[in-house]
Amino acid sequence: MNTQHHDLVLMVQLQKLYDTIAENLNKRRLPPPEVKELEAANKRRIIELNELEKTITAQEEEVRALHKSAEEWCLELEHFQKQKSQVTNEREFTAVISEIDYATKALDEATSKYQELEKSVQDLHAEIESRRSARPEEEEAHKTITKNWEKTKAKLKRKVHKAAVEAKALEDQLHPKHRARFLRLLSSKNGTAISAVAENCCSLCHFNLRPHLQQRVRRCEEIITCEHCHRILYMHDVVAGKADESD
Repeated sequence: MNTQHHDLVLMVQLQKLYDTIAENLNKRRLPPPEVKELEAANKRRIIELNELEKTITAQEEEVRALHKSAEEWCLELEHFQKQKSQVTNEREFTAVISEIDYATKALDEATSKYQELEKSVQDLHAEIESRRSARPEEEEAHKTITKNWEKTKAKLKRKVHKAAVEAKALEDQLHPKHRARFLRLLSSKNGTAISAVAENCCSLCHFNLRPHLQQRVRRCEEIITCEHCHRILYMHDVVAGKADESD
């Protein structure tokens, strides 16, 4: 086996290792549906809790304002009750009664609204407490999903490390010029430096190879790149050692 053939075989193996590394890294970045669903549910839960807390804050402010208003109407009533005992004619009596009725109505409305909002605030606090205290089975399910995902990520990390070690060992066996070329293409071509020839075309960019170029790829006496995408070309049967070495 000549140097080009030897290095081409190594580069095909390297590409498979780098594909494995990329695939496992992508899996680690993209959690499975159940984890995504759990994360989305937790996010919705946090948003809803924040909205409830904002509502409570607003209602508590309104309760304080109504409480103050009720106290002021109480003082108004006391004032008009005192005036009622001091009126000297029917006109003054009618005016005071009118003021008392108005103040009484305003106090009743403020008190009613105050009590209604206090009940609402209590209910909201209870709802928040209920939401924060998830049922034991839900908590256990969440823990199981999270634990399994962490185990999967650790397993994927080990696979990436193993493939990276194997890749480094193969890289060290490559001719320095071929290694530099392969790694440069790997970086510039989105992680794919090498492409198989299938049906007389580059299998990645589908550029139709000229017959003479196909023969050069088959002879494997030099490293040939695609004229269109510039990736290194190879034939499956050649790297498998089944090529016909004759011209």
